[in-house]
Amino acid sequence: MHRETLAAQLSGLRQERGLSLAQLGRATDISSSFLSLVEQGRSDITIGRLLRLAEFYDVELADLVTGDHVEPASQVQILKADIANAVHSEEEGVDVYDLSPGTRWALAPMLGAYRPGGSVEVDDVHNRESLLFVLEGTFELAFAGEPPIRLVRGEGAIHRSTETHRVTNIGDTPGRLLAVRMHP
Repeated sequence: MHRETLAAQLSGLRQERGLSLAQLGRATDISSSFLSLVEQGRSDITIGRLLRLAEFYDVELADLVTGDHVEPASQVQILKADIANAVHSEEEGVDVYDLSPGTRWALAPMLGAYRPGGSVEVDDVHNRESLLFVLEGTFELAFAGEPPIRLVRGEGAIHRSTETHRVTNIGDTPGRLLAVRMHP
């Protein structure tokens, strides 16, 4: 992820909507001082927080990373894991690739490449259906107050995003996970 591009996109979106950092912080439950550092390009951001901001602004992850918005040109969208549409989080041990950057289809597919122990907390709580499918490795899907669900290569889960949940590579090797969320 290019820190400067992300900083400019986030700052521009906030200013377009006439929000102060304090207002944005209250709305997203992310501290305004941290948001300021990110908008200045002086701090990295977790994938979970970046997803929260994309959700708040009602934009795609790729819109934040590349600033490009592409309308579907036909009835077919070719999916590609392109480094230009990737978000790298050293802190979380995960790289996320937006497979259909900038498009406005009902499905938003992403590929997650997780290092052993890599973990992302997702707090997209807007009652949307999501699909997770393990391409490589062993993962754990955990919702608060429920026993974690273990998923191995060739297994997946469909769930409603009604509360914060965590996806973790619990294996000893890198893992890859296909995630697809529904737009409202």
